[in-house]
Amino acid sequence: MEETIALIKSCLISKKGGIPIKSLNHEFEKIVGEPIPYTRLGFPSLQSLLKKVDGLKTIKKLDGEETLIVNDPKIKHIVDLIKKQKEDYKGTNSKYYKRFAHYPSSYYNNINRNHDNTSKDDQYEDRNKVWFNDNIKYYKRRNGNQTFNRTSNLESTKNNKCLSYEVYDNEHNNIIVIEKCTSIIERTVYEPIILRHQLIGDDFFLQLVIRNLGLPVWRQRGDMALRCGLCISGQTINDCIKKLNDVECISNQIVIMLGAVDIYNGASFDDLIKNMEYLLKILRYKFAFSNSAIKICTIPPLANLSLHGHVDKARALYSFNNWIRGLNHEADGNSENCVKKNSYRIIDFFEGFTDETYTTQYEWFQLNARMVSGCKHPYVLWNKYGRKRAMEILTGEL
Repeated sequence: MEETIALIKSCLISKKGGIPIKSLNHEFEKIVGEPIPYTRLGFPSLQSLLKKVDGLKTIKKLDGEETLIVNDPKIKHIVDLIKKQKEDYKGTNSKYYKRFAHYPSSYYNNINRNHDNTSKDDQYEDRNKVWFNDNIKYYKRRNGNQTFNRTSNLESTKNNKCLSYEVYDNEHNNIIVIEKCTSIIERTVYEPIILRHQLIGDDFFLQLVIRNLGLPVWRQRGDMALRCGLCISGQTINDCIKKLNDVECISNQIVIMLGAVDIYNGASFDDLIKNMEYLLKILRYKFAFSNSAIKICTIPPLANLSLHGHVDKARALYSFNNWIRGLNHEADGNSENCVKKNSYRIIDFFEGFTDETYTTQYEWFQLNARMVSGCKHPYVLWNKYGRKRAMEILTGEL
C-alpha cells in the first residue's frame, strides 16, 4: 500500500501542474509499467483509493477539468524544485527555434526558411526548398509547378522520343519523399507512370522513379521495402504475382522489368520462365491485356556477378534475357525473326549496357554494391550517367 502511494505521488510530481484524475491511471502505467492496482489493495475504485491517501489535493482548472496535485509538506521542497525547472527546450524562445515559429509543421518542414513576412501562398512558390511530408500536398505542389515542364517534355518526345529528364537529374534539388503508411490492400494502382505506361519492377525501375521521375516513395508498416506503386524494392516475380492477385485495376499499358532479385536469390532458368509465364497469364486473363500492350525489359547487367565467380547465376541471367528476346518472334522456323502482329514489345536494357561482346560497361554503374531496402543481396545500380542512358532507352521505346 505504502509503495503504491509513493509511486502515485512520484507520478504526480513528475508532471507540472498535476495530472487530470481521468488520466492518472494511464500516466501511472506509462511510468511504472502497470495500472494502479486498487482492486488488489481492496478498493472498489480508484477514487476510493485516492480518498484514503494523505497529501493529495484536487483542484479545478479554468476548463473545468479536475486535476490532482501533491500537497504534502514532507515533499514540498521537491515539488518547488520541479516548479522552478525550465520548460521543455522546444517550447523556449531560443534563437534556434525562432526559425520555425512562422511555419507550422502541418504545412511543410524546412529548416532553411528565414522569410518572416512571406505569405502562405508565396511559400509554395519555391519548389526546391520545400520538403512536403504529406503526399497529397506533394502532388498538388508538384503538379502545379511542373505542368509546363511535363507538357514540353511530352511534346519533345513526339520528335526525338526522349524525355527532358535533366530537370530531375540534380539529386540535391530532387528531394526524396518517403512516407510511412499502414499496411492496406490497394485495389487500384496506377503509378508510377511514364509516357502513359505504368512501370512494374524492382530496384532498377525504383531508382529511376526516385531520381529521374521525382515521385514520392512509400514504406508500409512492418515492411522495410520502399515502394512506389508496383515498383517495389527487392520485388521478385512471385512477389509481383501476389500483388497483382490483390489488385483490381492497373493502367492499360505496362512496362515490366523483373527477375534480377530472383537471380540474386539463386533461382534457376526454368523457375524464372515458369514464374514469368504465370505472371503474363494473369495479365492476359485477369486484366484482359493484349500482348502488344505489355512491354517486357531484359534484365540489365548485374555488375557484381561475374561469369567465373557466379557461373549458375550468370547463366540464368543470360538464358532468361535470351528467352525474353524470343517473346516477340514467331516460333515457326519458316518465319524466323518475323515479328508477330500481336507480340510482346521487348526493351533490351542488357544490350544497352554492354558492348558487342556482351561485356558489362561498368562506367554506367555505381562504383560499389549497395544494400537496398527490400533485398538481402547488394545491388550495383546505375550512376547518374547510367540513369540518363536508361531513360533514353526506356523513352525511346514507348
